[in-house]
Amino acid sequence: MSRYGAFAVLLFFLNLTGFAQTKTSHGRLTVSTVNPHYLQYEDGIPFFWVGDTGWEMFLRLSREDAEWYIDQRIDQGFNIIQAVLITEFEGVKIPNYYHDLPFVDEDPEKPAITSGNDINDTIAYDYWDHIDYLVSYAEKKGMHMALLPAWGEYVIPREDRLLFKTAQQAYNYGWFIGNRYKNNKNIVWMLGGDRLPDERKDGVEVWRAMAEGIADGTNGEKNMNGKADYSTTCMTYHSFSSSSQWFHNDDWIDFHSWGSYHSDFYLSRSYEQASYDWNMPKPKPTLNAEPAYELHSVNWIEGNGFFMPYDVRDIAYWSVFAGTCGHTYGNNNVWQFYDEKHQPISFANVNWKKAIFSPGAEQMKYLKKLIESRPMLEMEPDNSIIVGQNPTGSGHIQAIKGKSFAFIYIPTGNVPPIKLGIISGSKIRAWWYNPRNGESTLVGLFDNSGEKTFVVPGMSKEMEWLSSGRGCDWVLVIDDATKGYGDPGK
Repeated sequence: MSRYGAFAVLLFFLNLTGFAQTKTSHGRLTVSTVNPHYLQYEDGIPFFWVGDTGWEMFLRLSREDAEWYIDQRIDQGFNIIQAVLITEFEGVKIPNYYHDLPFVDEDPEKPAITSGNDINDTIAYDYWDHIDYLVSYAEKKGMHMALLPAWGEYVIPREDRLLFKTAQQAYNYGWFIGNRYKNNKNIVWMLGGDRLPDERKDGVEVWRAMAEGIADGTNGEKNMNGKADYSTTCMTYHSFSSSSQWFHNDDWIDFHSWGSYHSDFYLSRSYEQASYDWNMPKPKPTLNAEPAYELHSVNWIEGNGFFMPYDVRDIAYWSVFAGTCGHTYGNNNVWQFYDEKHQPISFANVNWKKAIFSPGAEQMKYLKKLIESRPMLEMEPDNSIIVGQNPTGSGHIQAIKGKSFAFIYIPTGNVPPIKLGIISGSKIRAWWYNPRNGESTLVGLFDNSGEKTFVVPGMSKEMEWLSSGRGCDWVLVIDDATKGYGDPGK
């Protein structure tokens, strides 16, 4: 049996016995030893990233609300939350829910730590105790945390909020947090935060120093000499452009991150950046870590409208089928945990406890289930299956395949001829997979040769006439009929 085959069998039996992928401990996350474009646990089980941007979680939420938030996202199929230790909202000056600040005198080398951690003792329970509790709660529940050490503004200031003036300060702070959370197995370190590292003259070196500090703190070393052991950490860097632009050959960075962000509908960056990173020499996994948020204003202008569930799905399937190792979802009301007590950002207007159930969030699990229903580590993007010119803009079609299956995302219901014969088998079984509800429909059995045009179904029994246009997106699934795959997403 092949190495991947052994992993697949193990995962199959784990699922049969009720051990969901995110409900049991398989060790830290690392790069796949089978396919360098994907992530896995230390024991080899594949990990498909389904993240949520809970950026302000540590600042704004009580224990009870944070627990509820984590539990809801687990129920919705998410397996990692991106959250900031020193947050964007004046995180150095404004206290958290329990009226605590992170540092003494706004000095990043003087964390405000008190003796004890009793939640009922307002002196003992400090800023870092609160983070400790929530990181450990998430770990107990099987939820990973992508921790941003400090929002990028504090290293790369655009608004005069420079906190880390030297590389040594960044190293020392990195050492503190690396050492503090060295025993938590559910952590990914996501440096950066909306800032290109070279916006500051020595910015690249400052971030490298912070990464070195985190690794040394994790390993119990303290020597800023550029020789840290990064085998015990999983790290990336968050900004608009992919971290591959600056850090591709750095040992500290395990996978790349970037964001298609919020400027317009149908952004081709959703698949172009993924494709660029996929095709780099000595590739690393890549991730769209900040796409357009559901219910966020388009280009930050209220009159432009708001991103809706279809936009969320469109970006997610484009990115994943172009080769990302998963996807991060965001909701404009949830990332800031908006309620009537807070000033809205980017026209937030729905209480976060209601917005958490937005359709786009609920639909992320259908993408995850689809990917996990076929051998994920075989996947590679391949648009050669599309016959003729692939449109740009809203009609762009994106395909990914394994040896014996292929997924083709059809965003507007307009299906070009499909080239057959690019997967194994003399016969193929074709399905339509509905990204809105996770249901699949068997189309039929066909010869695996030549070209064929498939016709998408209507949106529902009541609206069979509606099969094309905005929101009429489908995934065409093609399987080698001899493999006996089950329904897509099951």
